Amino acid sequence: MNVGEEIPARCLGETGALSFKKPTEQDFRDTQELEASLAQLNIFETQEEISQRREALVRLQEISNAWIRQKALEQNLPAHVANSTTGKIFTFGSYRLGVNFRGADIDSLLVVPRFITREEFFGDFQTVLAENSNVEDLHAVVDAFVPVLKMKFMGVEIDLLFAQIDQMSIPENFSLCENTEVLMRNMDERDVRSINGVRVTEDILNLVYNKNSFKVALKVIRIWAKRRNVYSNALGFLGGVSWAILVSRICQLYPYATPSMIVYLFFTIFSQWPWPKPVRLRECEYIASLCLPVWDPRLNPSDQYHLMPILTPSYPSQNSTYNVQRSNRIIIERELKQGLNVVRASMMHKGSWSNLFEAAFFFQYRHYVVVIVVGNTKHTFIELCGLVESRLRVLVSNFEVNRYVKMAHVNCHAYGKGPNDDDANFVRKWFIGMEFDRNTNSLTSTVHNPNVSSDKATLNVDLSENISSFEKSIERGLSSEDLSVTVKYVKKSQLAQFISAEDMDEIKRQAASAALSNVNIPTESLKSGRLLPNSNTLNSISSPASSIELSGSEEFSSPANSLHNSISTSSLTNMATVNSSPKCPPSSPKLISSGVCGAVAPDIQLNESSLTLDNHKYDLMKDTHLLSSDHSLCNNTLNTVDSTGKLTSKRVGLVDSSLELSSDSHPNSRSNADSQLHGSEDFRKRARISSENSRPVVFTSSAQ
Repeated sequence: MNVGEEIPARCLGETGALSFKKPTEQDFRDTQELEASLAQLNIFETQEEISQRREALVRLQEISNAWIRQKALEQNLPAHVANSTTGKIFTFGSYRLGVNFRGADIDSLLVVPRFITREEFFGDFQTVLAENSNVEDLHAVVDAFVPVLKMKFMGVEIDLLFAQIDQMSIPENFSLCENTEVLMRNMDERDVRSINGVRVTEDILNLVYNKNSFKVALKVIRIWAKRRNVYSNALGFLGGVSWAILVSRICQLYPYATPSMIVYLFFTIFSQWPWPKPVRLRECEYIASLCLPVWDPRLNPSDQYHLMPILTPSYPSQNSTYNVQRSNRIIIERELKQGLNVVRASMMHKGSWSNLFEAAFFFQYRHYVVVIVVGNTKHTFIELCGLVESRLRVLVSNFEVNRYVKMAHVNCHAYGKGPNDDDANFVRKWFIGMEFDRNTNSLTSTVHNPNVSSDKATLNVDLSENISSFEKSIERGLSSEDLSVTVKYVKKSQLAQFISAEDMDEIKRQAASAALSNVNIPTESLKSGRLLPNSNTLNSISSPASSIELSGSEEFSSPANSLHNSISTSSLTNMATVNSSPKCPPSSPKLISSGVCGAVAPDIQLNESSLTLDNHKYDLMKDTHLLSSDHSLCNNTLNTVDSTGKLTSKRVGLVDSSLELSSDSHPNSRSNADSQLHGSEDFRKRARISSENSRPVVFTSSAQ
């Protein structure tokens, strides 16, 4: 990009650019450091692997054209016409954007002439592919929202969609982004959805000015999102299209920004974005003659309930994040704020860019629900796994309806066989971290427990209805007797019974890394204002959730054709001990120790458009270099240093057992509760919840 080159108006989005500030030498140096950190990850393809992908697409195009010509002859077309009839394979998604990782699949679309039907594509063409020696793991997902053929072709995983165009042949230079009204006039809804991916990808590329900076920044955000477990449209997080639109929007607002500055502005702006205000790259287009539904909460009441609308730029504009649930939004917002802290430290040379790619430590919770899929035949097992994964967000949504469930966090990473799964050929497990409401107003009654020295408040939690809806949504996928789906409650101390030794070693490594870097330390891991001693044991990382103790394992087993008739119960041992109660704070609590992170932070205030740093206000839309080498950031406290060198620390949070307060005026308060999990009417295993009293306060401490 030439610095003096005029920026075309078409690239500036719906609002125009907010800053035309040119990059500085420091910006270029920061970008070099960022790209060096990317290179160290060694996750991008070599030139040889890139050539292999291109060769696979060329060969697949040849097979498609040969099949189309054969179908043309079957339609009694003249030979010279049939021989000139072709289709075209388009690529979209990460591969088309140029940001795909090594081994990632290629999203592609086969556009065919009007005389070929969808049934023939999923019938005859699938048979042709099955007979090809280069094709492996071929299976069709016909009932998906966007029907697709999945395969491994010449060692490359490819997802192939289908669309029919009202033409006799598809030339090589055919475009899906021009003449929208004519293109879609006779299309059915499935074809419109199929071509949408190609149109959106092309529009994203065309709506940014500096494509190279966009691609580098998007690579960074994609890696960060995958490592932090917030990259999955199917599980209710953001998919590749959504992250690409967000990065593209920053590139529109700051056309001259370098990749490092784009990443910084990405976290700065979207960590405080006023959701559900939509993010879009241009105004939504309406074509009256087509009457296709366009996202508009004024016209479509259901659109009013979308939590994080990120709109696709192509007609018909849709919300790419319609799957996001309340828990997903909480987790995404938390990770964006955490990412901003890491990026700020990197920009101030107080930390490395590689810290941004630190894997999230998911197993910080004390309580989990695990969904287990077991099968003996690979083909049917893969199909059932796809169905279960697409329905996990239904289970999360059902849990959120329960008044006692504060958050349900599904892990984007699925695990395979555990130590007790030797009898099964194929196993896949998804873990959902559960955080329960610790509000004492939820405790409905008090009973005397002879096993504990004090009375306990009890709470009955019935999850049977929540799980039943999930069971019904996957019931049709249990087409074979060798398939089963099981839902279990698992305590943190029991994870080793469900996860292999190799995966447990990796989890412990992530726990130790999280403790060392303080990237993902929960509040309860802080004690007396300092980090707890590092440990390689999984249980050394505490949970923000309340504690549940079960006298047995709740298991909801769902084998084929007998989903509601096979609920079993197995005994689990190693009961967890009741957590010590927190001390109630005085009206003006004083922390015994301060400086949780050992760093001094500037006095920072953020709002939608500005940032106040040490009493000086900066416009976020104009002043991009807001950081000084005199400042460093602290993840857990907000500190200021006055002219006398006096340190003042402020922290807003919940009073819990992880903080020791110098107060003797308030007696200890502790409450536990009984929880009951149900899988059917005849299932009545008792569970006990330990819910700690907590209330919001502001901690203030001073130190010379």
